[in-house]
Amino acid sequence: MISASVALTLTACGEGAAEPGSEQAFADARAVNLEFKATVATVQKEVFDGEWRVGAYGDTPEACGEGYQFSLRRELPKGFSFDGQGPQRMEELRSWLSENGWQLAPTQTYGEGIENIVIIAGKPDAKVSRLDVDMVPANPAEGTIDVLELRATSTCEPGDAAALLDQLRGPLTVVPDDHGIPDLESPDAPPLFDRFDEG
Repeated sequence: MISASVALTLTACGEGAAEPGSEQAFADARAVNLEFKATVATVQKEVFDGEWRVGAYGDTPEACGEGYQFSLRRELPKGFSFDGQGPQRMEELRSWLSENGWQLAPTQTYGEGIENIVIIAGKPDAKVSRLDVDMVPANPAEGTIDVLELRATSTCEPGDAAALLDQLRGPLTVVPDDHGIPDLESPDAPPLFDRFDEG
């Protein structure tokens, strides 16, 4: 459970929203999405500045109350190793987040046999409601490797998620054409938002 200071920041979603389906609504959503991804990318670079595996890309608006939000998931590349320095690197990341304006939840503790190291943080003023960095350190004796997954959710913004999705993809079809998601992406890659039109 995250602390109140890092709780999801829900905006009053009916206030200040552009007309659903308008060019302004699309432009507003694009700006939110790009700021959200750019903020998360700074954290990725602190962990690893190479290419990450892409889970959920993060450009699809999802409903949150009466507004919309974005979420993404990234994982370190297969075979990546911190060379035994995983726990230390996570502690360094926690310090870096604190020094760079992130609100941190208290460190979680788990029962015996659970080795996950989890950092939960938020930076609502930079459009990140919640960031989870979840790492299972390698155990050379058991032949395991470092596994790290980063998940992030944007702040809830005023607007209509369904109308934005129509603007991005066109009318919903039985089998949506969800092309254009890269398998690997560097934190320095230009973030995509309207990739459905870019092909």
